[in-house]
Amino acid sequence: MKSRKIKVLSVTAGIIVLLAVIIFAALQIFLRRPLPDYTGKITIDGLRAAAEVRTDGHGVPHILAGSEDDLFLLQGYLKARERLFQMDLTRLAGRGELSTFLGEATVKADKLFKTIGFYRAAEEEYRLLPPEIKATIDSYTRGVNACLASARLPIEYTILRVKPEPWKPQDCLVAGLLMAYSLNRPKDTELILYQIGLKAGKDLLQYIVPELPGDTPLVSGGKVSDALPAGRGRNVPELKESGGRLGGFFFPLSTEVAASNWMIFHGSRTTTGKAVFTGSPDLQPKIPALFYLVHLQGGRYDVIGGSIPGLPGVNVLGFNRKIAWSTTNGRGDELDYFIEKPNPADPDQYLTEKGYQNFKLIEETLKIKTKGGIREEKITIKVSRHGPIISNVMPEAPPNCAMQWVGLQSPTGLFEGLLGMIRAADFNEFRKSLSLVRTPTLNFGYADVDGNIGYQYVMAVPIRKKGDGTLPVPGDSGDYEWKGFVPFDQLPYDYNPPQGYGGSFNNPPKAVPYHITRYFMFERALRFNTIASGKEKFTPAEIRNMQLDTVSAVAGRWTPLILAASSGAGGLQAYLEVFKGWNYSMDIHSPAATLFNSFYTHFIRNTLEDNLGSELCAKLLTPYLVYQPDMMLTNIINDNSHFIYDDTRTTGVMETRDDIIRKSLGDAVKELKSRLGPDPRQWEWGKVHTMTFKHPLGSKLAFFNLKPVPANGDGFTINAGLWESRNPYAMDSGGVIRMVIDMSNLESATLTSPPGQSGQYRSPYYKDLAPGWAKGEQIPAHFLSARRLPQLLTFEPGKREVR
Repeated sequence: MKSRKIKVLSVTAGIIVLLAVIIFAALQIFLRRPLPDYTGKITIDGLRAAAEVRTDGHGVPHILAGSEDDLFLLQGYLKARERLFQMDLTRLAGRGELSTFLGEATVKADKLFKTIGFYRAAEEEYRLLPPEIKATIDSYTRGVNACLASARLPIEYTILRVKPEPWKPQDCLVAGLLMAYSLNRPKDTELILYQIGLKAGKDLLQYIVPELPGDTPLVSGGKVSDALPAGRGRNVPELKESGGRLGGFFFPLSTEVAASNWMIFHGSRTTTGKAVFTGSPDLQPKIPALFYLVHLQGGRYDVIGGSIPGLPGVNVLGFNRKIAWSTTNGRGDELDYFIEKPNPADPDQYLTEKGYQNFKLIEETLKIKTKGGIREEKITIKVSRHGPIISNVMPEAPPNCAMQWVGLQSPTGLFEGLLGMIRAADFNEFRKSLSLVRTPTLNFGYADVDGNIGYQYVMAVPIRKKGDGTLPVPGDSGDYEWKGFVPFDQLPYDYNPPQGYGGSFNNPPKAVPYHITRYFMFERALRFNTIASGKEKFTPAEIRNMQLDTVSAVAGRWTPLILAASSGAGGLQAYLEVFKGWNYSMDIHSPAATLFNSFYTHFIRNTLEDNLGSELCAKLLTPYLVYQPDMMLTNIINDNSHFIYDDTRTTGVMETRDDIIRKSLGDAVKELKSRLGPDPRQWEWGKVHTMTFKHPLGSKLAFFNLKPVPANGDGFTINAGLWESRNPYAMDSGGVIRMVIDMSNLESATLTSPPGQSGQYRSPYYKDLAPGWAKGEQIPAHFLSARRLPQLLTFEPGKREVR
C-alpha cells in the first residue's frame, strides 16, 4: 500500500511537472510568435524594385532603396512590424478612440481628444498637403498596411482581444499633431497658474509666474540681464473669473519635461578642427522607445537618426552627409485660453465685440469597449472663433473656456518642413525648410561638415493685440485677439557665434522685441557655460562627457546656505557632514545627492504649501512644473525675510528663509532615516533614483515593464533625471534619444534610443539598449559602413500593384 501511494504521488508529481513545462513552453511560443526576421527575403505588393535592409546588432535598420516611394514604403513596413501597437495607440488617441481598446479607463481621454479635434485637424492638414509630401505619406501608409496584411499581430492585440484597422494617411498627420501638442508648455502651465492666482492671490502669483534670473545664459551668448528688462514676471493680469478644479487625464505620448539639450562646438574650439555636436531630446522614457532609429537611403535621401513611430522620415535628431541637427523644446507660447460669455437666452451663442455669434456645434460619438461589445455615447462639442470649449475636459480651466492653438490652424507645415530639412546640404537650405514649420516650437541646433555651427528657433509667434497669453483672458471684448504672426525671418537664429560654441537647454535663444514665452529654463545652461568657457579647445571625448555631466547648479547655490543656517542646530550636525567636500554631483553613489533632493523638495513644499494647499503645491513639484518654484526661490534667495517664507499657519512668528531651511533639512533627515536607515553614508542616490521603462499595459501586466535601473542626474543637471514627487525619487524623464557626432568623421557618430528598437516582447531588441544607456553608452551609427553589416533582408516586388 505504501509503495502504491509513493507510485501515485510520483506519477502525479511527474504530470504536474510535465504540465508546467508544457504551459511554460506554450507561453514562450505565445510571447515569441510575432518576432520579425532580419535575414532572408520578403515579397511586398506595391514595391517598385528590389531593395535591401541591413540591420545592425541592435535592430537598427539601414534601408537601401532605389526610389523614394520604395524607401518610405519600406520605412512604414519596418516600423509597423516593430512598433504596430505603439503606433495604433497613438492614432487611436488622435481619433479619440482609445476606449475601443482600453474600455472605460480612457473615456475621459477620448472626450479630450475629440473635443480638441486632433483628427479633424489631421484631415484638413492632409487635404492641404503639397502633392509631393502627400505622395510620401501615402507610400509610408502602403508600407504599414502591407505589414498589417502579412505579419502576425503583436501579443497586445491577443491580450486585449482587438484588431487594428487599416492605416490611413491622416493617421500619420495626427501622430505629428499629438507630438506637437504634448510638447506645448502653456497648455498645462497657464491653467495651473490661473488656479494659483485664484487660491493665493495676485501678490503671490506675481512671484510664481516665471521670471528668469538675470544671469540666465542666452543661446547666442550673453545673458538675460543684458537683453531684457527686469521685472518681466511682475505684471500679471487681473483674475476676473472663478471656477475650474484640479485634475488630470490619460495621455499616451510622453508629456514634455524640462530637460532637453544640444551642445555644439565650432572647429575653432575642438581638437579635430571640425564641429562636434551632441543632442539629447529628453522626454518620459517608455517601452517601446519613443523614437525609432533608422537609416534612409534612396532618391534624394541619405539620412540617419530618430524617427517618431507613425511618421515618415527622420525627425527629432540625425544627420546626413552634409549636416547634423538636434532639437530642444522651444517652450514658446503658441496657445492661449479665452473665457467666452454665453448668451443667457441661448447657450449656443457667445458674446463678441460685434454682438452674439453662434458656436459651431460638432457631434461626435465615443466608442467604448465593454464585456457586451461596443457602447456608443454621443457628445456635442462647441467651437468659438478662438477654438473648442475645453472646460468640461480640462479640469483646471475656468467655465466656458476656449483654447486657441496654432496646431489647429492648418497648414502647420510640419511634414513638408522636416522632410526638406533632412535633405538640406547647408545652413541656408536648413533654414528655408524650417521656415515652413509652424508647430511645434523647437530650437534646432545645426552643424555641417564644412565646420559651421548655428541654430534656428522655430515657432509661429502670435502677435497679440494685448497681453502675453500667460493666463486665460476675456474672449468677448476682442482686446486679446491674435493679429497675425511674427515673420520667420525675424525669429531667433545664429550662425557661427563669436564664442565658438552654442548650447540649448530650453533657455532663451537671444533678445527679440516681441514676446515668445515665460517658460524658458536656466539651470542647466548655467552649468554648460561654466564648462564651455573653462578651456579653449575640447576633444570629442570631452564634449561627449558633457552630455553625462551631473553637477547641479541648484545644489551649488543652496548647499552653502544649508550649512550656514543649520550649523549648530540640534540633531542636524551629523547629517551636515554628508555635504562636506561634495562637488554637487548627482551621482548614483552620492548620499549628498539624496539628502539634497529630499531637502529641496521639502523646502519648496514648506515655503508654498501654506498658501497654495497640498494639491496645488504637489502640482508645482511635478517634473514639468518644478522649474517654476525653483526660479522663484532663486530670485529671492538673498532675501532672508521675504514674505513668501513666512508660514501663514503659525501665529505670532514670522519665519525666515533660514527657518524654512532648518525645518526642511529636518524633514529630509526624518524621511531618509525612515526609508534608508539611520546611517547617512548608506543614503546613496542610486538606491532611490531609478528609471523604470513602462509599457502602456504595464500597470496591469507588469512583465511588459523593465526592472528599475539606478540612474545619475536629477531635474537640474545636464544629464537629466527628473523624478516624480508623488513617487520620490522614481525617475520620470531622461535622454530618450541621444547622439554624438564629430563632423570630421561621420563614421564615428553614435546614437541610442532606449530601451530598444523593438516593441515586440521577447525580441532581442526589446530592451538591449537600456543597460548601456544607464551607463551613458551609445551604439555606432554605421552610417558609411551600412552595406557591410551582415544581417541582410531582401525585399522584392509582388505581382499586385498597390495604390
